[in-house]
Order: sequence, then structure tokens, then C-alpha cells
Amino acid sequence: MPPVNGCFLDRLMLIAADHGQPPVDALGRAVLADAHGVRGDGFAVTTVLAVAADLGLAADHRRLDWSRLPTLSRHLPALLIFRDGATAILDGLEPGTTEDADAGPAQVLLRDEGQGDAPLALGRDDLALFWAGDVIVPAALNPRLVDDR
Repeated sequence: MPPVNGCFLDRLMLIAADHGQPPVDALGRAVLADAHGVRGDGFAVTTVLAVAADLGLAADHRRLDWSRLPTLSRHLPALLIFRDGATAILDGLEPGTTEDADAGPAQVLLRDEGQGDAPLALGRDDLALFWAGDVIVPAALNPRLVDDR
């Protein structure tokens, strides 16, 4: 897996807020970035997980194929890591056909940041162009917010 781009920090902050954690202001973001040396690009997954923990998320790294994406449905939003180290927020999954339960979702729904409320819907072949299966799966550390893994 390639080093992760620094864009992960802002996306993790959004994910943490979606999982019920307090929002992080600009000063808190700067403190968090300094604490983990997040400047520029090129970070190990361990750094991403450490930042997630500081944001109040119990997160882990998984490598999944398309057919296993539905296992994430109770943990969304999650962070996809692309082959080039870029990241995206996975907000939803459109169910696949019931005839083939192992086929995975019909489409994934990625957050289209700054472009309104409509998600970017991608099918298996489109996502496969830049995603090799790496995902950061979060759960809030607050026991009332953590679902059964």
C-alpha cells in the first residue's frame, strides 16, 4: 500500500463528527496535525490510525474486495485509501442483486466534498481503476456509539 496523502486528516475529522464525536475547529486541527507531523503527503497507515484514535475513533485498517464491502454497512462513513495514496469518504452502498449475494453492492456512494449533497456513485469497474481494497473502518470510542464488530 502506498503512503497516504495528507488529505486524510480533514476527511477523518468529518468521519469522526459523523460518528458522534465533537467537531474539531481550526486550532484543534492544527494541534492534531502538529502532534502527528501531518504536513504534506506520505503517511503510514499507523499515523492515520493514531489520528483516528485522537479524534475519538476506534479504527482499524482492512483490505477488502468488492464482494466484502457490505460488511462495512454498519460502520459507515469509512475512509477509502486509493492506490495513489489519495482518500475518499465512503458514505453508502447501494445493494446488489439478491440473486448473487456474493457479488457485493451495485454501487458505492462516495462523498462529493464541496459539490453539494449528491454522492458520487461508482460501480465495481469504476472504483477498481483506483482502489485496491484498503479501507479505514471507524467506530466511536464511546461505548454507547460503538456497534458490534
